[in-house]
Amino acid sequence: MLDVHLPHKLHGFWEFLLHLFTITVGLLIATQIESCVEWRHHVHLAAEARMELRAEIENNLKHLKEHVPEVKRFRQLVETDLAILRIVQQHQKVPQDQMGHFTVSTGSVDLSDTAWKTAQTTGALAYMPYEEAEEYASIYQAQATLLFVEEKPGEEFRALIGLEAKFFPLRGNIDKLTAEQAGDYAEILGRMRAQTAEADTQLQNTIEKSSAYLENRKARQDVETNVN
Repeated sequence: MLDVHLPHKLHGFWEFLLHLFTITVGLLIATQIESCVEWRHHVHLAAEARMELRAEIENNLKHLKEHVPEVKRFRQLVETDLAILRIVQQHQKVPQDQMGHFTVSTGSVDLSDTAWKTAQTTGALAYMPYEEAEEYASIYQAQATLLFVEEKPGEEFRALIGLEAKFFPLRGNIDKLTAEQAGDYAEILGRMRAQTAEADTQLQNTIEKSSAYLENRKARQDVETNVN
């Protein structure tokens, strides 16, 4: 808060103008100094946010790449299980070497968005160029979509557990399933097949967006889901 004091007595109009000019110049200088300090604070806030976002994206990318083999393995498990169920539905005996292969698991990648939420809360994004803030938003939106998509197979997995409790423990009893029961399992696994394909696609898109940012290049267009 600026406190301006006029002299007790002014001698003449020109002296009044001089004092008015002096006060005006002083106020302008003070305002500019205050604006400069505030601008420096905003620059520092944006720079700190950039550093934290980059570190978080790098760490998330490491987890994303490590997750790729898991998604591939999960997709293969679903395909193997569906193949076994088709054998049961055709009233054929499951080969002994495939009896222990009927297994389904589920999981999701561990990603962090602390730096992103902090940048939003502090308003740091407002002090960045629009294109830069938009790129961060695209990366974290891709991550959020991936986590959402990976929740779907988990819901179907719980449905499979429900069927197992309804029929009997499956471990070692695959060949005792009826064709109708196998069809119930296959229906759920069919949905999981499509969902895991979507998750695989979203995983690749998320990796591409993060890699493009870290490599300072434009991300390639999103790839389409391939169920096969």
